[in-house]
Amino acid sequence: MFSSRSFTFFCLFSLTALGQALEGDGHLMSVGGRPVLLVGDSGTHCVMQNPNINYRAWIDDCADAGMNAIHVWSIVAPRQTQEGKTVEKRYGYVYPGITPWARRNGGPLARDGLSQWDLRQFDEGDDPSRQYWPRMRDLCQYAKQKNLLVGITVFFGWPKHGRDWVWHPFNTANGGHLTDEKLFVTAVQIIATPGREMLERPWSDAWSDAQKTQWLWERFAVKLLKETQSIGNTFYIFMDERSYSEGNCGDHFAKFFRRRNAFWIDGQFRRDLVDGVVEGHGSGRDVNRYARRSFEVKPHRPFFEFELTPYQGAGVRHNLYACLLGVGHLFFHNDERQETVSTGIMSYDPNVKNSRRDAVRERQRWLGIACRLLNGRLAELGEMAPTNEVIQKGEGYCLALLGQEYIAYIKSGGQAVLRLVGVTADYEVTVVNPRTGQQIKPSAIAKGSELHVKFPDEMDWVVLAQRRSASLPKPNTEPRRVKN
Repeated sequence: MFSSRSFTFFCLFSLTALGQALEGDGHLMSVGGRPVLLVGDSGTHCVMQNPNINYRAWIDDCADAGMNAIHVWSIVAPRQTQEGKTVEKRYGYVYPGITPWARRNGGPLARDGLSQWDLRQFDEGDDPSRQYWPRMRDLCQYAKQKNLLVGITVFFGWPKHGRDWVWHPFNTANGGHLTDEKLFVTAVQIIATPGREMLERPWSDAWSDAQKTQWLWERFAVKLLKETQSIGNTFYIFMDERSYSEGNCGDHFAKFFRRRNAFWIDGQFRRDLVDGVVEGHGSGRDVNRYARRSFEVKPHRPFFEFELTPYQGAGVRHNLYACLLGVGHLFFHNDERQETVSTGIMSYDPNVKNSRRDAVRERQRWLGIACRLLNGRLAELGEMAPTNEVIQKGEGYCLALLGQEYIAYIKSGGQAVLRLVGVTADYEVTVVNPRTGQQIKPSAIAKGSELHVKFPDEMDWVVLAQRRSASLPKPNTEPRRVKN
């Protein structure tokens, strides 16, 4: 009764027209002239903090797995002391940390035991294994070679808690100009003239703290755009997470980046000012509900998820498909609470012990399978909408163009019933294992408009139902380019 298409994955991505030119109604990204959902791995702050992390090997693994994007934070200062009394548990040793700013030649020492930072000088050079800016450039350029977009979280260098603030370059103890004794730090998020740039003014030691902060952040932002935007595969996110104060500069930097034609992502409440949106932080969130709610809100904006627990086990796949089938773009937060304290992006540092690269690669495989399914197997992705009510039996999520094409993720239970539009015998059905990518022969029975599917086990499964007249998307061969 049901035939199945061969489960072919396409080479999808020639990068064009990211910037302001979003595809269709604004829920998806436009890549190669085709609407796509982004699925990626996040190197969080580690990639741009620890130059011993082999980011090229990481990018290779992400591309080989089938993802179409990666994500990094721009800044977090090393949280360690040179004599080794304090080390970051995730690394287990004193690593050669870097930030966007150069160290002074001599003089007082910062908290980490090295010379204080000179915030008016950037960490320039030609060696991506030792210096910040050549590393950032090479990361974006190499990702482009592998057809990956790069999301960069810009602010604020993780000053959230006092224990983290002590290492921050803006702290007076480290060569900066700010002190802050509060439990949750706010000084580094306060600027002097929101809505009015001061980048072109010459530095003055007589400025207020807020003026200095604004000048430094604006100068850093312009430098980041200068070094990465022209590469053509980058987009930018305001904060590493929205669990602490943004101060008074959210609107300011939304306009600052968009004025420079950068694709800018920030909170739902700033939807009118930004190109993409995020919502919430912390465990226990129903990402499918958030994504579906965002799908309905105007003006339409792509919805992004960058940090959502759990970070291991079947819950990773549940959240992955919950987000994607709600029409959300998802990045796995690959540095937290995995099998060991060092499992995650840290496994790409050869000096790190007990890092469980096998577990990292397994989750990358899950991400790549989902990315290829959504972007390579669906003919009508740009027209589909969240429709969980299609699932009559079984717990899960569904994305559909009613009467044409359906993709459903069933979390568990061994069977599912989907209510389609029209006679189910007119549909081709494919069942895919989201853990391995293997396509299996479906055990499916058509009962009028209901499709009854039985799975081989009680694990999670993906079902695709596509009208026989639907055609697969053609591979795109346009030149690799993104216009910001």
